[in-house]
Amino acid sequence: MDNKDKIAKLIVALGKFSSQPREFKLIDGLNASESGVFRAMTQIVAEKPGTELFGLSELNSYLNFTRPNLSQTINKLEDKGYVERVVLKDDRRVTYIRLTENGLKTVTDGFNEVFSRLEKISKILGEEDTEKLIDLVLRFCDAFEKSREMTE
Repeated sequence: MDNKDKIAKLIVALGKFSSQPREFKLIDGLNASESGVFRAMTQIVAEKPGTELFGLSELNSYLNFTRPNLSQTINKLEDKGYVERVVLKDDRRVTYIRLTENGLKTVTDGFNEVFSRLEKISKILGEEDTEKLIDLVLRFCDAFEKSREMTE
């Protein structure tokens, strides 16, 4: 199989995955930017367990939104009752975001659904293939990022 055939096969495979029903969506009714904020929060908590307050610049290091876009997105999430802004008495210059009780429940429920689905997929694939998939997905993400840098 030549390189063009491999790339075509990769496009077909990725297309099949991306055309699957949105079962990996954590929260229904959110646009891509709003979902991105929750994914960033999840990533931060995975890296620093117990995190409850999220700085806007910390969130944005995962998102790369413009300042107005991030602010507008946080406003929408706040209007929907998922997050609240917190200003600490010690330093009023910095605004933090915290999940509300409703936001925490919604994210937890969504995460549990995704976890359950992935657990089933992992059992179908088996331990060895699941490990291979994790490795390949991480390598794919690194390669994707490097390819972006090569075009800049």
